[in-house]
Amino acid sequence: KKFRVSKMVVPKMVVFDLDACCWMPEMYQISEGPPFEKTEDPNIILNNEGREIELLGIVLEAWRKLYEDETFRETKVGIASRCDQPDWARQLLQLYEVKPGISMWQIVENGYLAEIYQDDKQQHFRMLQSKTGIRFEDMLFFDDDYFNISSVSKLGVTCVLTPDGVTQKAWDHGLAAYANNK
Repeated sequence: KKFRVSKMVVPKMVVFDLDACCWMPEMYQISEGPPFEKTEDPNIILNNEGREIELLGIVLEAWRKLYEDETFRETKVGIASRCDQPDWARQLLQLYEVKPGISMWQIVENGYLAEIYQDDKQQHFRMLQSKTGIRFEDMLFFDDDYFNISSVSKLGVTCVLTPDGVTQKAWDHGLAAYANNK
């Protein structure tokens, strides 16, 4: 007798915070920004002082999986960030590549799904929902700040606290928590 493998339940949208979740240091911690410069390491970009801004944990791998894994073919990727330097963040997203020629910026639909401004993150999610039509309960959110997790979870979004950035453990926990909520 053959067994059918059930399809993995995946979010319709995965949303990431940026500072201290996807990269370090946080934008307020660096005094100088652009011009930014790529390095041989796809996880590291240099600011104009030569200071490294590094992707944390498995951020690059998670975004790559969201982009090319058939399991996530219908999943959109968004950003909800209150970073102090939105223009710097946008530039960094254009430089970090999940694979040659494909930037994080492109994955968030050339910035259309990048909500980067000072406001309660519920507002970021309301904008993402308005732009995509995706229900809050069909979203998964990674953030390092408990206040943001607490606020956004009230909307019905599955939220994962990432004190060490998006690690393999946080990624796996997020996908499992989302599936368990379904």
